[in-house]
Amino acid sequence: MELSLTGLLAHLLPLGCVALASLLQSLTGFGLAIVLAPFLMFFYDAKDAVSLVLLICVTGNFVQGVTHFRTADRRLVGLLYAGVLIGLPLGTWIFFAVSSDTLKFWINAMVLASVLITGFAHTRFRETNANAVKTGVLSGITSATTGMGGPPILLYLAHTKIAPEVLRASCFVFFFLCNISTLASHALGGMSIPAMLTEYLYLLPGLALGILLGDALFPYLPKTWIRKFINLLLPITSIVGMGEVLLK
Repeated sequence: MELSLTGLLAHLLPLGCVALASLLQSLTGFGLAIVLAPFLMFFYDAKDAVSLVLLICVTGNFVQGVTHFRTADRRLVGLLYAGVLIGLPLGTWIFFAVSSDTLKFWINAMVLASVLITGFAHTRFRETNANAVKTGVLSGITSATTGMGGPPILLYLAHTKIAPEVLRASCFVFFFLCNISTLASHALGGMSIPAMLTEYLYLLPGLALGILLGDALFPYLPKTWIRKFINLLLPITSIVGMGEVLLK
């Protein structure tokens, strides 16, 4: 595992994508995987991209989860995570069963659908223990299949009354647990996670930069502006990604 300045320069584009995604997540609690996955698939095979997304997310979520742990709604996190453990086996089976091109199309389609649903649907889900566990099950399936456990959580909590700082902290803690469990599930299924460590190390500076900028800017940037930016960015990247698969 050798790192070099030349190698770092060759990774500037994916590193920039990591910085943007981690900045958005640092500001909102969401966004790291859902922004990062479509972008990294421009540079890596879809299944390798999922492994990188999970490794990067685990690192970022750990740092942010430890920092904000006391603010998190630990009861909500526990209910969601219980569901994740139920959903992971099915998601892992699907991950290994489909081809990389199919996976790439699914990931982009899921990102696009998530943006459209959250943008145009205003359904409010009742925040109950049972619904939290069910949401966690869906999150476990999508995390293992696509590296993105966020869309079900985003839909469930889109109109929550939870204070923004508590929601943000809860997401940091939950996604750390979800993503590290998904990595373990993939490793048990035969995915070679160590093979991606060099690529992961090259991309880490982007993660650090995004987290630091996000924490510094969080008190000042309007959250509605950030959401609008995400809702504009993601459909474009998703449509381009699906087009690449269909035009092969």
